[in-house]
Amino acid sequence: MHRRAAPFMVLLALAGVSAGACKKKIGDSCSISTDCSTTGDRQCDISEASGYCTQINCDPNGCPDNALCIGFEAHAPRLERRYCMSGCTTDSDCRTPDYHCAHPDNRTCVNSANDTGLLPPGQTCNVLVDTVALSPGYCAPVAP
Repeated sequence: MHRRAAPFMVLLALAGVSAGACKKKIGDSCSISTDCSTTGDRQCDISEASGYCTQINCDPNGCPDNALCIGFEAHAPRLERRYCMSGCTTDSDCRTPDYHCAHPDNRTCVNSANDTGLLPPGQTCNVLVDTVALSPGYCAPVAP
């Protein structure tokens, strides 16, 4: 090999390694949090089918990659947990068959809980926290 070719080959190899290290998007599959981000700004929710790259405790309008900040269990502020979820319009925008395009509830669901803070059977309260969201829905796990 020529002496000039050696540095070129090293640069080419490094470019290939860095291309494979791209950060996964919100909603991508994962096994551990470093699959989603080596900088720690995204976590892997392994409780979901094939894992789910997300950001926990998201701020309104603070999710990347066409993702939405969704407040789960929003009917009880002390129980609400916020996660960045992949945005979608139809089920085909999600990782099917394990995920479907769900639509967040209106903020009115917060007021539908009774005095105990419990919702009526079968009702959820997952609200959109963002005010500038471009997607009407988010990729949610299909209920078993």
